[in-house]
Amino acid sequence: MSKKKKVEKIKSYSSDSDEMMRMLKVLGGVVLTLVIFYLVFAIAKGEISFGKKEDKTTVEIQNIEIIAGNSFSRSEEEYYVMMYNFDNSNSIKYANLYELYSQYSNGTKLYLVDLSKKFNDKYITENESEVNIENISSLKVVDGTLIKVSNKTGVSSFIGYENIKKELLGE
Repeated sequence: MSKKKKVEKIKSYSSDSDEMMRMLKVLGGVVLTLVIFYLVFAIAKGEISFGKKEDKTTVEIQNIEIIAGNSFSRSEEEYYVMMYNFDNSNSIKYANLYELYSQYSNGTKLYLVDLSKKFNDKYITENESEVNIENISSLKVVDGTLIKVSNKTGVSSFIGYENIKKELLGE
């Protein structure tokens, strides 16, 4: 009788391990199915590709905004530099003016200087009579100034939105 009890216990253990194996197989099948679905959808959506992917992104370097200290050192023979505070309430008008000029310009380049940046502080004056555009060491501008530069020297300046608009757009 003792042999029968031992045999039953052995059967009991083997059936537990059989159930465990079945459960692991089912779990493995579910995981495998989920992985296959993920791979199929990832390949279909282009998240996964089996080849060298060409990067067709165009890299554009922003060289329109400069610092005031570089106003007279651009490579062009003649160009404009518009200086205004980008954080000011009038900045939208100047930004729109830049966009209009960019669309209808005669080819003369226009650079922008953000007077709200700390490294441009030494070039700012509050008094229009102190504006000086002769060279970089004596440069002083007010918010809303356009400088026409020729041969690395400031040749003329236009202060205020209306004067800048007349110079750039001829209006």
